Amino acid sequence: MAPVDFKLIRPKNYFANERTFINWLQLAVTMGGLGLALLNFGGNGIRVRISAFVFETGALALIVYAYTMFWRRANRLQRGERGSWDDQVVPVIVVMFFIFATAINFGLTFHKKAYTPPVDNLSVATMSWGLKQHR
Repeated sequence: MAPVDFKLIRPKNYFANERTFINWLQLAVTMGGLGLALLNFGGNGIRVRISAFVFETGALALIVYAYTMFWRRANRLQRGERGSWDDQVVPVIVVMFFIFATAINFGLTFHKKAYTPPVDNLSVATMSWGLKQHR
């Protein structure tokens, strides 16, 4: 029996790497969509913007992670490296991030104290155009 050449690059490995990359991107698009939905339909407050920012930042971080891991794994495939290909840390971090972002969203939504932005003379003057001035 002929010895097995482990440096043989199989197309199924490249396709598996691409599928993994696309799955991570799908999750990132879902997170970004949640952030945009919050921003568009959640109201005008600062709380909505904070929640949307958290989701969008997580989506951007996930895109960067997916891109980095895709190229690392592709380079490992080209070099013919053997070993573990799975990542046990990042999926747990993603789940914890979803819990954290959802908790921030609910916490800011059901917070008792209303946010009132500081008012200065310029904003009072610009908001009162067309209204009767009381002195």
